[in-house]
Amino acid sequence: MKEEVKSQSIILGLLIVAVMSGCSKSSPSPGGAQPQAEGDGAGFLHGVNYPWHHYGHDFGETAWGHDGVSAPASTQQVEEDFAYLKSQGVRVVRWFLFADCRAAPEFDPAGNVTGFDERFYLDFDAALAAAEKHNLHLMPVLLDFHLADEAKDSGGVQTGGRATMITDSAKRKAFFDIALKPLLQRYGDRKCIMAWDVMNEPEGAMDMEGGRWVKEAVAPEAMKLFVNEAVQCIHTYASQQATLGSASRGMLSNWTDCGLDLYQFHYYDKMESQWPLDFPCTRINLDKPCIVGEFPTKKSQRTLTEHLDVIFRNGYAGALAWSYRGGDDASDFEAVAALFAEWSKDNEAATTRK
Repeated sequence: MKEEVKSQSIILGLLIVAVMSGCSKSSPSPGGAQPQAEGDGAGFLHGVNYPWHHYGHDFGETAWGHDGVSAPASTQQVEEDFAYLKSQGVRVVRWFLFADCRAAPEFDPAGNVTGFDERFYLDFDAALAAAEKHNLHLMPVLLDFHLADEAKDSGGVQTGGRATMITDSAKRKAFFDIALKPLLQRYGDRKCIMAWDVMNEPEGAMDMEGGRWVKEAVAPEAMKLFVNEAVQCIHTYASQQATLGSASRGMLSNWTDCGLDLYQFHYYDKMESQWPLDFPCTRINLDKPCIVGEFPTKKSQRTLTEHLDVIFRNGYAGALAWSYRGGDDASDFEAVAALFAEWSKDNEAATTRK
């Protein structure tokens, strides 16, 4: 299995340079060969974290009912959102898929994954249709660190309480065999998906320095095993890249032996003193390209333009603003969208591979 995965990783490494832009060759940036988004020749992945219409139930039905992407009102809103994002120069959209598993996948009473409800694939199909219509490229985020929050019942819907899916070998296997594998087999060749993000900020769900943001934090070894197996599954059943949204540049070293095709870290102003944004990608000594998967659009000392300029000139492979619909203190993409559109237009020649 290891040799098979190694061969697939080599092939995917070649695809990083070639896919989605006519497969022409060009000199690599300081950060290494750049991943690209099909159809627009994107050599620098500038985009936005959507990151959800409804956190955790954009895909699948819950006891609250169904308001996932295929529900008419949600379909209309997502269509409008994607049209707007495209008009502002966005190329890549990072979107949370399972989140804390409140809607999908489904579980039995013992906490074992049993599959998806009948709405799940309809919702994912609707999301892909919207992306394809507006020539946007998706980075679905499989899981969020909140899955290891203490389990709570909210009107018949369990939020959190899924840490054993990471730590229990049988439950982990059920997730891979019954949820992730079928998902990848169904969508693993869709060109509008540029990468699968295994987990958003997994360090928050790990019992480690700087982590333990949740009640049921797991051992780092358990999380790394889960990530390694998830990446192997992606490499086996999909042609797209595998990435992971590390919580900071200082935590990237946790994932350098996991077979990722695209490294990713998140940046917020509170990190500046220890992990400054103005830092060359080459000095991280990574073997694959790296993007800044989140940076603030609100309450930051840098403007949107300054964030993009700093990230681009330091040789990173992309930058995804946080966020369009996150609703937190770091999110206000609409307030800076005009600056994003201007930057995208001004840098089109430098960021696009022909």
